[in-house]
Amino acid sequence: MPNLRRNSFIAFLLTSFACAVLSPILAQASTDVVLHASKAPVRAGTWAVVADSTAAGGFAMANPNLGAPKVTTPLANPKNYFEMTFPAYAGEAYHLWIRGKSADNSYRHDSVYVQFSDSVTSAGSAVDRIGTRSGAAVALQRCNGAAEQGWGWTDNGWCGLGANVLFSTTGTHTIRVQVRSDGFSIDQIVLSPQTYRTRAPGVRENDKVILAANLPALTAIVSVSPSPSSGFAPLGVDFAAKVSGAKALSYNWNFGDGQTSTEAVPSHLYQTAGNYTAKVTVKDSAGGNVSASSLIAVNGSSSGGGKFRAVQANISYGGHGTDNILNLNRTADYLVKLNPDAASLSEVIGGYNDPVLITALMEAKTGIKWYNYYVPKFPGCPEGVMILSKWPIVSTAGYFMSFQMPIAEATLDVNGKHVSFFATHFQWPEGADAERQVEATQLVAFAARFPEPRIIGGDLNAQVYTSAVNTILEQYDGGWDAAVSKGVATAYPANPASTNTRTRRSRIDHVFYSKGDSGISVTGAEVPDQRAPGTASKVVVRIGTTDDEGVRPSDHNFMEVTFALN
Repeated sequence: MPNLRRNSFIAFLLTSFACAVLSPILAQASTDVVLHASKAPVRAGTWAVVADSTAAGGFAMANPNLGAPKVTTPLANPKNYFEMTFPAYAGEAYHLWIRGKSADNSYRHDSVYVQFSDSVTSAGSAVDRIGTRSGAAVALQRCNGAAEQGWGWTDNGWCGLGANVLFSTTGTHTIRVQVRSDGFSIDQIVLSPQTYRTRAPGVRENDKVILAANLPALTAIVSVSPSPSSGFAPLGVDFAAKVSGAKALSYNWNFGDGQTSTEAVPSHLYQTAGNYTAKVTVKDSAGGNVSASSLIAVNGSSSGGGKFRAVQANISYGGHGTDNILNLNRTADYLVKLNPDAASLSEVIGGYNDPVLITALMEAKTGIKWYNYYVPKFPGCPEGVMILSKWPIVSTAGYFMSFQMPIAEATLDVNGKHVSFFATHFQWPEGADAERQVEATQLVAFAARFPEPRIIGGDLNAQVYTSAVNTILEQYDGGWDAAVSKGVATAYPANPASTNTRTRRSRIDHVFYSKGDSGISVTGAEVPDQRAPGTASKVVVRIGTTDDEGVRPSDHNFMEVTFALN
């Protein structure tokens, strides 16, 4: 017992530390808009470009201190302002940051009003628009009255984060900065959908962070609207593709059952039951090819049934790859390749809004609706586990296990059949066997509350021969091992399909399913090769093996298990 208490205390400290340090220095994402104010093509009134060796590119946009009174309300037709244009997507939440400094380091000279050409609230109502008396106030002064010193980053909040900025259309937008208090200089403006969503690019006093100017390229966005999207065979479906951001020049449809079409608005008849992914590829006027998909559920009977693909993926603290760069886009790309019906995701950073971002990326990349449910490790911890599902979630439940580790459960409606799907994460480090044994017992007891079929995905930090996994295997079968025994498991040459196939240094990611349940069986499984060819020199975080020959989207290999739901 004393050793167990000691190990528990150490595990508590390590887990608490893991949550405390989840504020890494992130690489700038390509989706961040970074404007250097001195490059503004439109300048009116007293705003002028001035040389400043400490500013981005050696120049800043400055408004002189003329002793003018503070402007109490944004002006619809200001005399003193500057404007810049930038690309952004509709419906995406961007956080606004400005780096500025005040004349004489005084709070009397440290604020501006910011307006946009087509900004909207989350409900879609116009707000802070150019040509109106609505605008976002941005002030360098802290609400506690702390002194100002040199350059500093601030947003449109006061004593907390400001509201995110959204836009009504995808394309080019205009930002207008007008005077609130004179004597303020600006060198950088950032609109970030992810990297700086909840933290500034730098500090508030004596800042030295200079970001490269960045105008991310926008591609056309396409979505698919099937009508109906489910029903009984034979099922006739009418398809339409909505394209925004560019003009569609041609359409190429694949209905998922071997049939195709090049019509803009085709109709298709599905003759047999099954789950089909209908995909359209659009050639756009910008010279690109964009695609979207939609799930078509064709039932043979009212009881549903069919294939169900479950994915377990540790996404490494919010999407860090083995190059130590946060990039949820490539995480989503690999999830799209694995085409899950539902995924258990570990090390998701709720504090960075990952559940919403991942779900939005999946919807953008597949064209279908996705659902999610997130549970932190413990209340207040920014990290946790997440369930991602293309099937509607009927109900959810969460459980905080011992040693500050979580379980998420979502009951999914799969063609009328309910599936109890779980995501979990067990204790680390390697020597925490006693803690994992306790968690395994708690997991089995919690899962027993829900009806079969049950599918459990998780990073257990434990191999199949350990006591923790053996406890689970008393009530469940291992999906990967079942696929290996049937000869239907696949991996890659450097990590061949066997009972020893690795997800990290060894196989510590698992997918389990109800033992003895005649309504579910394994038909296949995969651990894909996620290394990007030709990027070995960029690998920073190695997964502890000799085959780190390319950057992965995480320091774990993802795992997929395909089930037949009878």
